[in-house]
Amino acid sequence: MFRRLFLLGAVLLLASCQSVSSRGVSAPPPEGQPIYLGAKHRLRSAILEEERGFSLYLPPGYAESSERYPVLYLLDGDAHFHHATGVVQFLAGNSHILPMIVVGVPNTNRTRELTPPVHGDTVMPGDTSSRSVARSLPTAGGADRFLRFLEEELAPYIEAHYRTQPYRILVGHSFGGLFAVHALMNRPQSFHAYIAISPSLWWNDGELVAGALKSLERLPEQERFLYMSMGDEGDEMLKPIQQLAATLEQARPARLAWRYAYLGNDHHGSTPHRTLYDGLEALFEDLRPQVLARTEDLAQLDARYARLTKRLGFELQPSEDLLNVVGYSLLQRGKVEAALAVFRRNVERHGDSANVHDSLGEALEAAGQLDAALESYRRALTLGIQANKVHPAYQQHVERVMRKLADAPKPLAPPVQTSGDGAR
Repeated sequence: MFRRLFLLGAVLLLASCQSVSSRGVSAPPPEGQPIYLGAKHRLRSAILEEERGFSLYLPPGYAESSERYPVLYLLDGDAHFHHATGVVQFLAGNSHILPMIVVGVPNTNRTRELTPPVHGDTVMPGDTSSRSVARSLPTAGGADRFLRFLEEELAPYIEAHYRTQPYRILVGHSFGGLFAVHALMNRPQSFHAYIAISPSLWWNDGELVAGALKSLERLPEQERFLYMSMGDEGDEMLKPIQQLAATLEQARPARLAWRYAYLGNDHHGSTPHRTLYDGLEALFEDLRPQVLARTEDLAQLDARYARLTKRLGFELQPSEDLLNVVGYSLLQRGKVEAALAVFRRNVERHGDSANVHDSLGEALEAAGQLDAALESYRRALTLGIQANKVHPAYQQHVERVMRKLADAPKPLAPPVQTSGDGAR
């Protein structure tokens, strides 16, 4: 619709906003209606021999759709659930990531559940008593048992009760970041993507870092993803993650995509929000509108999504909004036929949307196919009326093309043929 009137940068900036506005304005919610953030649930764990709680966030529109979603498992869920679900909803709403389910997992004994078994006489950073971790944290070392709970009980429960894609993301901070790296190195099949925020890789004198290359030889065939961050947190936190990043940079292990970010303006407590935002964007980098808008034609777009489907392990198709962004980008660059192919694909897949017919009408109008454009605009207007979401532009576009057709020069009538036997 209006997107072709703007430069490409404005198109990408306003894509999600215009997509909503072009479908009509909904009535305001009733006064005092609650804002849904999530719900708390419980299940009995045979592995942990206790009842465990978790918080659950479902994407907007989950109840009305039949879509399936990746699942993000968030450690320290009681501390991070609110801001994490906000990041997920914001990024998905702007087409930077896929919409997803978020499962916040709180702890009953954080040190026990998030730390690997203790080896050696490692001392905690900042502990001036010189006591070993084993003495300072006597409950530590239960990470493997907790990982079994996540992999064998919680994830199967979520997948049995909710519409999920076969793609699990694990996010952890501090000891939770240590847990995420431990899970990747020891049971990489448990999750597909790992976001390790300020991970305590000093644990066991950097044992995970030293054994990283050997551990990563066990990666499954499907690509895994690791995003790590560290703030300004002192050498004992910083050096191990720098060493791991250097090791990965030199070895470039197959089947692992990874990033490391040093957040010099952040401290240990402030890294989670920024890292989650950046890590999820990096994971779904190929889906960002800025990337897709550079697509040259429908065949290139299909090839990109075929690669994404292979990498993620489930079929992925471009959304209505993203197809519209690509179509308008092509139209602005003068690739009218390529734009028409993209808009027609959008009509094939989302034919009940008034917006896709209106967008196709704009491309047909740009191609000089006014009769076809009028038909497409009228279809958009009809669907808008049926849905009680008529954007003013729908009627304006119909009237504009009707004027163009009325003003178009009419073909001259053929001359009247006369016989050669006329009267003399």
